[in-house]
Amino acid sequence: MLIEHRVYTLAPGTEASFWDAQRERGAHGLRPILERLVGTYAARSGAMDQIVSLYRYDSFEDWHTRLFGLYRQAELQPYFRAVRPLIRHQESRLLAPAPLPELTPLWGNGRDWLPAHGPAFASPRAQSVMEELTLTFAAGGVPACWEAMARHALTDDTVVMTRLCAGFSTIAGTLNQVLLYWQHPDFEAALLHRQRLRESARWNDFLRDLAPVDVHAESRLLAPSRVADMSPLYAQD
Repeated sequence: MLIEHRVYTLAPGTEASFWDAQRERGAHGLRPILERLVGTYAARSGAMDQIVSLYRYDSFEDWHTRLFGLYRQAELQPYFRAVRPLIRHQESRLLAPAPLPELTPLWGNGRDWLPAHGPAFASPRAQSVMEELTLTFAAGGVPACWEAMARHALTDDTVVMTRLCAGFSTIAGTLNQVLLYWQHPDFEAALLHRQRLRESARWNDFLRDLAPVDVHAESRLLAPSRVADMSPLYAQD
């Protein structure tokens, strides 16, 4: 299993045009990658004018075949001509699921959700918020992170585990990172979780334990796409 984390930084003020292009492309043109889409989101904190997408592929070969096969399709050329001028910067990271089963309720350690399985979350996408926390370390920090999580029993902490839906580490792109995701029913719940995490004694002990590997934490809130086939995790509005 391979997870791709893809970020588009758009020209300021063009987010609506980006979503319009997705609606106009039709339901079938991007099917090879939509069959592997975890979700596409708009950043609502941190850097703005960003679109974040997560995909789950079987392997590097599956990623290459599905993604690069799109570029040769004649019927998709109008879509590419519409959307590419909106994008100022692109970046991609490849992720692997965390080794701790408690951090992988949907992907990894025997779990393997796909869009064909239907929505994983009952809350409608219109109010939902995905919280993304990225922990960046010096070399060797990722295995130290997993060990510290076990040592501090973070998977027994309700503050950490409530609504946690994914844990990954980077294996290509920006390295030495751990990404954690929480699904919240609305922005108020997301902000409350941020506050509770900052106040958690166990979480802070965990971060202090990782000081020798220079932990840096960065969080952002993501709003699910309102384009139906780009938010397959959610019940439709």
